[in-house]
Amino acid sequence: MSENQDFQPLTPQLGIAGSSYQLQMGKVNNYWAIRLVKGSTVLASKVYKENPDEIPLGNHLTGWALSVIAIPNINPYQIQKTIGFIRQKAMRAIEDQKNARKTAGKAESQLVSLDKVPDNVQIKRPQASGWVKEDEQPSQGESTTADLSPALAASNYSATGKSQGATNHRGGNLKVIPSGDNFVRAVKKPEVKTGKQQGISSSELQGILKRVERLEHTVNDLETDNMELRKELKSLRNLIDKKK
Repeated sequence: MSENQDFQPLTPQLGIAGSSYQLQMGKVNNYWAIRLVKGSTVLASKVYKENPDEIPLGNHLTGWALSVIAIPNINPYQIQKTIGFIRQKAMRAIEDQKNARKTAGKAESQLVSLDKVPDNVQIKRPQASGWVKEDEQPSQGESTTADLSPALAASNYSATGKSQGATNHRGGNLKVIPSGDNFVRAVKKPEVKTGKQQGISSSELQGILKRVERLEHTVNDLETDNMELRKELKSLRNLIDKKK
């Protein structure tokens, strides 16, 4: 492999049943690559530069492996089986790398410190909604005899000699919350959160859609490979039945 020094493995070396060869997938300069290994020696390799964002199809990988393996009567089903395993491991490795980058980005954002507001800056605080209507009341510290019971009014008269006036009492005037037709309660309207307030940006949504599209493409490839494997298995069984 001319780019062997730049090969970044994404899977371990998986052996092919019935042979001493192993297959391994990785990337070379962000391009998908596969290589045939025997022990510690790289016998052959191929770099797929047509579509670097998509993993090569299983049929293409199997065809290349059959063309470079120097075994005349090797079972193609064993090669397809090994190719299927390393494709799944390579896709999982790519997904793990993407998740690791996202997690690292979130950790960096949490370490950012907020700037302190200077002491001489006046912060505008929201004003409280609603109002309070004040009723006409006597001056602070006084209560009229109309509010007193007859017994208490008589006791005050005997002590002060006044039937009208005011008596001192402890406490202050409290503002009364109005009720009736003149009072309108301030009702807080519920807030409707948009997509951005819920934490999903347009770029993240596009990334999710692309990921779904890639997964659908991968599922279709696996279904196609499964059908081809079933056909191959059926033909091999028919061949065995004929030789019995």
